Amino acid sequence: MSILSLNSRGKIDIYYEEEGSGDTLVLVGGFTATVEVWGKLRPLLAEKYRVIMPDNRGSGRTRIEDDDADRTPKRFAHDVFSLINALGLERVHLMGSSMGGMIVQEFAFRHPDRLRSLIVASSHFGGEEKVAAAPGVRDTRKRGGVLGATEEERIAALETIFHSETIRTSPEVVEFYDQNKRTFPHSAEELEARTTGMDSFDLSNQVGDIRVPTMVISGSHDYLVPTENSRLLAARIPGAKLAIVENTGHHFYSERPEASAEVILEFLSGL
Repeated sequence: MSILSLNSRGKIDIYYEEEGSGDTLVLVGGFTATVEVWGKLRPLLAEKYRVIMPDNRGSGRTRIEDDDADRTPKRFAHDVFSLINALGLERVHLMGSSMGGMIVQEFAFRHPDRLRSLIVASSHFGGEEKVAAAPGVRDTRKRGGVLGATEEERIAALETIFHSETIRTSPEVVEFYDQNKRTFPHSAEELEARTTGMDSFDLSNQVGDIRVPTMVISGSHDYLVPTENSRLLAARIPGAKLAIVENTGHHFYSERPEASAEVILEFLSGL
C-alpha cells in the first residue's frame, strides 16, 4: 500500500495498492468503491499480472487539496492518467467497473496510446441511448451508500447490487462488501456530486472510435446498470468481445470471482 502525492489539475494524494508481477493491469472502482472492492478477484489476476488498484478522488484514503467537487468521469480519468505517469508506466491494461467503466472509457478515448487493452465492466456509454435502471433503483442504491444510512436502507441497496441467489447462499460475500462500505462511508454531498458527474457522461457517439483491444463484461442479472448496456456497448466498439457471467448481478466479480478471473485472463492472454 502506498500514497503518491502528485498534481492532477490540483494536488492530490492517491492511495493505491498493488499485487503480483508482469504486465500492469490497473483496476478502477465505481460509485463508492475503495481498493477493498476487488476482494477475491485481485489475487487471481495477480497470478499473471502486476495489479494496481487506486482509491478514486473522494473515496477511502485518497486525499485532495482544494477540492473543487468535480466528479465527472473525465476528471477521474485524468487522475488515472496522472497516476500511471507518476509510476512511470508507458502502456497498461485498464479495467473499470460501473462508474469506473465510464472512467476507463474516457481514458481510452483520450489516451489510447497508453493502453494495451480495455475492459469495461457493468457499465454503459451514457447519453439517452443507454438502458436506464428501473425507477427507484438508483435512488435506493444511493440512499444505502450514504453516511448514516439506516439498516433497512443498506439492505435495500445491497439487493440492487447482488443476485438474489448470492444473497441467499453466500451471505459472507454480501457482508464483506457491506463492511467495507461502513468502513469507508461517503457523505450525501459526495454521492450527489458523483451522481451529477455520471449524469453528464455521454460517449455514445465516441466509443466507436476506440481502437484498442476491448472486452465488455457484465453480470447476467445486473439491475443497477442493466446488462443490456454491455451488449449495446460491445456492439458499438469495433472488435470488442462480450462476456456475461451467469447468475450474478452488478458485482459479478465479487459473486463469482473465479469465473470472472477466468474470462478476464483468457481475454488478456489472447492479445
